[in-house]
Amino acid sequence: MLVASPDYLARQGTPQVPADLLRHRCLHYRFPHSGKLEPWALRLAPGEPPLQLPTAMICNNIETRVCFALQGLGIAYMPDFSIRDLLADGRLQPILVDYVERTGVFHVLWPTSKHPSPKVRVLVDFLCERVFPGS
Repeated sequence: MLVASPDYLARQGTPQVPADLLRHRCLHYRFPHSGKLEPWALRLAPGEPPLQLPTAMICNNIETRVCFALQGLGIAYMPDFSIRDLLADGRLQPILVDYVERTGVFHVLWPTSKHPSPKVRVLVDFLCERVFPGS
């Protein structure tokens, strides 16, 4: 999801189409293993070239991007599970909802066995119920 604080949107305006992001402060994530920036999965018009988004800040973790977004420092592209409560209480607002492609895969791997350990089972149940409900 693309999100920003109400304060940021009041000061800078709310983007209406992806191209509007070119005039905003974008808070990016850098993959630690490759050094590449996470691409923002935006639905663009047919034939429209990919956007070269501004880079106001670059982080390598979710918590820092959430903190920066809450402080009104820009727009962040975040996994929904990491900001669910902040959206519910209005501290962050979703933007460009119709233009963001839902992407991402989350895998949980554990050693094969006839019966997974109780710790693994509890973790998987927790993830299914609390982090990825309805998945």
